[in-house]
Amino acid sequence: MVRRNGSGVVWSLGVLLLGLLPGVMPARAQQTGKITGVVVDAGTGETLIGANVVLDGTTTGATTDLDGRYTIERVAPGTYTLVFSYLGFRDARVGGVEVKAGAVIRVDMSLVEEAVEVGGEVVVEARALRNNDAVLLKDRAKAIAVSDAISARAMAQAGAGDAAEAMSRVTGASVVGGKYVYVRGLGGRYGNAQLNGATLPSADPDRNAAQFDLFPANLLDNIVATKTFTPDQPGNFTGGNVNLRTKDFPERFGLQLTTTTGYSTRASLKDDFLSGPRSDTDWLGFDDGLRALPSLLQSPGLAIPRPTQARRDPALAAQLDQLTRAFNPVMVPIPRRSGLDLSYAASLGTQMPVFGRALGVVASATYSRGFKAYEGGRVAQFVLTDPNAEELFVDYDLADRQGTESVNWGVLANLTYKLHPHHQVGVNLYRSQVSDHEARYAVGPFPKNSPETVRFETYVLRYTERGVRSGQLRGEHFLRPVRIDWMASVAGTRQEEPDLRFFFDQFVDVVREDTTFRVYDLVLGSSNATPPTRLFRDLEEENREVQLNVELPVDLGLAAPVKLKTGGAYLKKDRTFRERKFDYVEGSVPFRVFNGDVNAYFGPDNIGILEENNGRFVFGNTIRDGSIAANNYDGTQEVTAAYAMAELTVTRRLRLIGGARYEAAAFEIVSRDSTKAPGLLDDRDVLPSLNVVYALQDNMNLRFSATRTLARPTFREKAPFSAFDFAGGRQTAGNPDLQRTLINNYDVRWEWFMRPGEVLAVSGFYKYFKHPIERVVISNNDQETYQNVPRARVAGVEFEVRKLLDFVALPVVRRMTVSTNLALIHSETDVPERELAFAEGFDIGTTRPFQGQSPYVFNLTLAYDHLERGTSVSVSFNRFGKRLSRVSIGGTPNIFEFGRNDLNLVVKQRLVGNVDARFAVANLLDDDYVEGQEYNGRRFEARRYRLGVTYKLSLTYNL
Repeated sequence: MVRRNGSGVVWSLGVLLLGLLPGVMPARAQQTGKITGVVVDAGTGETLIGANVVLDGTTTGATTDLDGRYTIERVAPGTYTLVFSYLGFRDARVGGVEVKAGAVIRVDMSLVEEAVEVGGEVVVEARALRNNDAVLLKDRAKAIAVSDAISARAMAQAGAGDAAEAMSRVTGASVVGGKYVYVRGLGGRYGNAQLNGATLPSADPDRNAAQFDLFPANLLDNIVATKTFTPDQPGNFTGGNVNLRTKDFPERFGLQLTTTTGYSTRASLKDDFLSGPRSDTDWLGFDDGLRALPSLLQSPGLAIPRPTQARRDPALAAQLDQLTRAFNPVMVPIPRRSGLDLSYAASLGTQMPVFGRALGVVASATYSRGFKAYEGGRVAQFVLTDPNAEELFVDYDLADRQGTESVNWGVLANLTYKLHPHHQVGVNLYRSQVSDHEARYAVGPFPKNSPETVRFETYVLRYTERGVRSGQLRGEHFLRPVRIDWMASVAGTRQEEPDLRFFFDQFVDVVREDTTFRVYDLVLGSSNATPPTRLFRDLEEENREVQLNVELPVDLGLAAPVKLKTGGAYLKKDRTFRERKFDYVEGSVPFRVFNGDVNAYFGPDNIGILEENNGRFVFGNTIRDGSIAANNYDGTQEVTAAYAMAELTVTRRLRLIGGARYEAAAFEIVSRDSTKAPGLLDDRDVLPSLNVVYALQDNMNLRFSATRTLARPTFREKAPFSAFDFAGGRQTAGNPDLQRTLINNYDVRWEWFMRPGEVLAVSGFYKYFKHPIERVVISNNDQETYQNVPRARVAGVEFEVRKLLDFVALPVVRRMTVSTNLALIHSETDVPERELAFAEGFDIGTTRPFQGQSPYVFNLTLAYDHLERGTSVSVSFNRFGKRLSRVSIGGTPNIFEFGRNDLNLVVKQRLVGNVDARFAVANLLDDDYVEGQEYNGRRFEARRYRLGVTYKLSLTYNL
């Protein structure tokens, strides 16, 4: 496994930042100002390309570009009147535009069509828009599909450190495991993630889900979650298509530097924090080779001698000794002192002239290092073997303890060049890296197949590197009246688990003569767990994607020209997964002799050759190659798509958006075990879409939609690959026979945009799934796999309110904004006939909740802003209802993740000059994470832990 060093990326970004600084604010720019803004159609909200903006009484002005944006450069200080004009629209004048030296003032304008009687020339006063949420709500009001969004400002206000934390504030969204986003309770294969419109590959070998914690919030401009399908989007989403948009063309020069220190009540400054051996480059999110597979063992065809073969062969004995000693001897966690959480962020944006045209530059970097831990956790496994039993039978019940040290960094460079006001091209480069150094220890009774006095200890040392890299080339062109945009993207992810170590032992407590002591007995290769094991796993996935969209307006005599849009896309995914596994064979000295000292058991005095006696070698612990060919696979997926759609403005208030998308998908999983049949899919689907938008008033919409989407199984789910999380835990195996899922979706939404930044909305939806995929427990509760079930149904309603409280007399309350949303969802899945037959005699019912679906998701945010004093306070709360985590078979109750409360506080204050301070408290209630089963009115907890409260203090400098 090749090791890499990430310092070069960080260094390169630093050079870029420093190189841009000297010339970004030339002297002449300091003596003049700049006017910029966006011009839109007041009726539709669409940006107007080619609108003219001039300073009244002069020839100085500009023309709007592809985004409806204009910029008037080098304006002498003074007060001006702006004149806006566009063919077919009434002219508009904006007075009182005051320009100061070195300042940028933003003036946005909505133009009214000439045919609409407004009684003379439109005259307004200049004002600068500062509320990004108001802009996003305006975009949402005019959007052709049901959508929700969160802005960069709202992310900062909520104290969100990454995209996952930000998405937990979006209507109907919840976050699983701190990284996976579920929209309307649907995640994984039922969601889609994009970066600037390009599909994100997954860095997780087990899921078809982007890990949103890889994207620091500081690098994002906004996140938009589209909940209804239109043909110009990928067809493989049902809950939501989440598009992360990085910072784009800057209006003015800006530099922001932030440093943050955090303290966790359960993980920071602890002397007994569980950890493992650390390499010199762990702080960069990379291993320097400490955990790499030793070079002597890298050949897959290497034959490792067995002790019985090498016992009388000096050459084989020497080889076995050398190979065994090549490993780092540490097999169990080491207590060490943890530190404070630390993070740093820097971002720079500017415009500069290149060959007489504007070049926009955005460069950002973030770095964080933090600690998470829990003690007193619980991990257990329960089964029901008798339908008349009073309670569940305990397979095992372990006290659980874990420590995780994480590093997360990301760099972004975004260049946008205006070849012409109607033509622009851009390049977006993104790289992020996350590493998690996890150490875990669990101990407790393991009565299964053993006397109840037997207790079990299991240890895990895991170091995981996850990285995303993305390069995009995009272009937008306006060839009157045709608008064209295109994109080519190469994105890749990599997840490495070098030297993942599992170790367990069993012991019996014995009492003799009032003295308690332990008699240890190591069990190798039992049915409970594997022998001490070292795994080396490497996953790589690469996406290559191209998109082309062409939009043409056609005048059919309706209220507005019909917008015809067509295009296509091609996406190819390649995945490679490799695993090497090495087990320890116990030597002549059993574990009980070491009285539980694991380090001594794997120490140099009990490894390899212990002695030679008359030409016969005596061995301690030795290794053997336990690699399984079926646990290595290659996957390829190709999706070719074409679509056509039309947007008809039938009347001034009624819009119809309809069309269809054709997707041809070829999918192949090939195991390295030639005896395993490949996993194949070859589907061709037509996905129709109809959206209806009726404007009850200028600021009130009623929406309907009927669409068909699909969900394909992941590489992991179809691969004949088996793995477990800790010794004694369940094995998870793939199913090559999985089919794709087809979903019919029906949505309705009423939305009222009362004022800029305010919204009141009620939505309803119904989804019908044909052949959905579930994760189920089989084989006497020892193994999990994936299966198609006949059908499932999901129905729900969403409520959303965002309201400014400036109507209240109290001065403090007048500066507050309340935002809340609630999703209530009912779901059911038909239990397959074979599962009902297998559970004969047990009352399991014919339906169950849809896997991963919460019955409710609730968010509440109360924000206070005092712009003059530079003070803001935000309190946010989130809760979701219990959701089905894993399906059990044979009468054993299903496993649910139970709901919990999440309360966060953020206080921000401007100090002196351009320095702001922010104090944040995350997870104030410190609720338990709980998974478990319910039977006879009791809860049996399969897992429980709590991560503590985290306090963070940040200082930010803005220029």
